[in-house]
Amino acid sequence: MTTPKSIPSIHDKIRARFPQLERDQFGNKRVYLNSGAGSLMVDSAMSVSFEAARLLNPMPGAVTPGEKSTAEFHSRVRGIAADFLNAAGAEEISFHLSATNALFNLAVALRGWFPEHGNIVVTDLDHMANISPWEDVWGRGRGWDVRRTRVNADGTLDIDHLLSLVDDRTGIVAVTMASNGFGSIVPLKELIGLIRRRSPTLVCVDAVHHALHGPIDVRGMDVDALVFSGYKIFGPMLGVLYGKKALLDKLEPYRVETNKNETPFKYEQGMLNNVNLACLEAALDYLLWLEAELFGKSSGAGARRPRFQRVMEAIEDYERSLSRIVLEGFRRFDPYRFRCHGLTDPSRCDERDPTFAFEVEGLAPADVKRRLWEESAVQIADGNHYSAAVFRHLGRPALCRASFAHYDDAATARTFLEALGRLIEGKS
Repeated sequence: MTTPKSIPSIHDKIRARFPQLERDQFGNKRVYLNSGAGSLMVDSAMSVSFEAARLLNPMPGAVTPGEKSTAEFHSRVRGIAADFLNAAGAEEISFHLSATNALFNLAVALRGWFPEHGNIVVTDLDHMANISPWEDVWGRGRGWDVRRTRVNADGTLDIDHLLSLVDDRTGIVAVTMASNGFGSIVPLKELIGLIRRRSPTLVCVDAVHHALHGPIDVRGMDVDALVFSGYKIFGPMLGVLYGKKALLDKLEPYRVETNKNETPFKYEQGMLNNVNLACLEAALDYLLWLEAELFGKSSGAGARRPRFQRVMEAIEDYERSLSRIVLEGFRRFDPYRFRCHGLTDPSRCDERDPTFAFEVEGLAPADVKRRLWEESAVQIADGNHYSAAVFRHLGRPALCRASFAHYDDAATARTFLEALGRLIEGKS
């Protein structure tokens, strides 16, 4: 294999793959820092939409050429998603309207699996998609005790508190891979090992926020179920659910009587959206393209799983450098006028994704967002971000959030810091 290239050395190629990166659909110049709410779509994911609609049969089957090719296509997309996650096989992958929808379907599917009385552990670090279904279906619906894990003052998960909540009656531990509010990464492999020593509980992971930032290995972590979203990883509005096949085979999801009572089909309500699946495949193929650009074209002859691992490790390493630039820049701001929530020590960048929740004293989050856009063409997010870390832990109805991806560069980070600095200093 040739000497690997760095992401900065091919940034022009990367940025060229994202047509809306520097200008929005109306031609407005911008710095897009809202990848936590939805990453930009890669060009190939856009271009396959028409071909998928034109060529694929609405219904998969086993007789006519059109329906056979569609069935093969569905299997192929399940396969690439399985390799992205290091699942054991394509049958462990099902597709849903969204990650929230996937988690609700899973919560319903677990009916009959657990004894009559028990508890579920959720965390105040998660997106509400991995909290509300458990609270609604199993807390309010079945009368189970829902136990909430605290967040530490530095925005990390209180591991000791979570473990203290787990006992032999715990049915599910629902935990995030990284906070969509603070960017804090949860050390899942170690945590799941500790959970398993206490209880044979199921572990369900929300990987939506982390999926574009670093590698995911469902078998290495020993998770029972995991979700991610296509639109958070350069593709379409689509939820992807992984589950261990031995578990999925035994569960009873909602399905119409005539749907196949087989994994993974029984988890999918209605026909699959072929256009969205084609976009997802293209988005994951983009990561393989990036791997070949970084590690040499010859790597493309290898198996997909190690290639996904290599490219996501490269993205993770590069994005730590972006986090370091941002956090070092924050240190120059007046602490009485500015506050970043979560991990702020640049030496701890390996514990976070490049997502930053912050406040400017005297300005509402909506005003900060508006002024950064109007005065500097910097697009961030405001609101609660569907984040329990923001809404429950901090008790805030809204915070500003700037979130980066690997298509951003050091210049992007400096532009953001300069614009924010002018706002904080009242120089805009």
